[in-house]
Amino acid sequence: MLRAKVFPFLGWLLISFWSMSLRTRKVRRDIPDRFKAAGENIIYAFWHGRQFLLFYNHRNAGAVIPASESRDGEIQAGILKHFGFNVVRGSSKRKGERALLGLVDGLRKGRDIALAVDGPRGPIYEVKQGITYLAGKLNKQIVPVSASAKRFWILEKIWDKYLLPRPFTKGVIVYGEPIIVNGTGEEELESKRKELQSALHRLTREADGYFTTRNTEHKV
Repeated sequence: MLRAKVFPFLGWLLISFWSMSLRTRKVRRDIPDRFKAAGENIIYAFWHGRQFLLFYNHRNAGAVIPASESRDGEIQAGILKHFGFNVVRGSSKRKGERALLGLVDGLRKGRDIALAVDGPRGPIYEVKQGITYLAGKLNKQIVPVSASAKRFWILEKIWDKYLLPRPFTKGVIVYGEPIIVNGTGEEELESKRKELQSALHRLTREADGYFTTRNTEHKV
């Protein structure tokens, strides 16, 4: 009961109040907005450790997000549902096919999907090829996105080096130009995987440099 109901609610409440204390700017928000205005859905791609600012700032958009079948995944799924996301359960090791089918179903129904492309367990900052396969198979464009903050903590003991903005600081979300995958040929998928990886590295550097040298980092 605690894991299924209480912990997700408390997590949602904490993240909501924490996020409301932040002043978050969105750079090139017109990119995903163009798709929305045209009635087209997209695939958001981001690094696992840059998720914090994305939850609250994309709440109630109905995007589809995968969550693992683990106990921690159950809490995460509950939090995401409170933020208005559609969650599909599964991972690369457990019931991954069910999660994949859920993502495909979401895209076919016109929903956006959002993927941490180096998850669920790394290697860090290395894009998995599954996202380019989905994009090429269903003819959907990928919009890379990254985030940072003026003052933050880096959780060094976690594999994804999670970036946690300090309360009451400024945050930034940066969107990149869409990536088009033409089909599901192996060379095309690998080429676009590398293109997406480079784009995310570039966007992350841009986000980290947004507040220039005044950016203050503390490792914990």
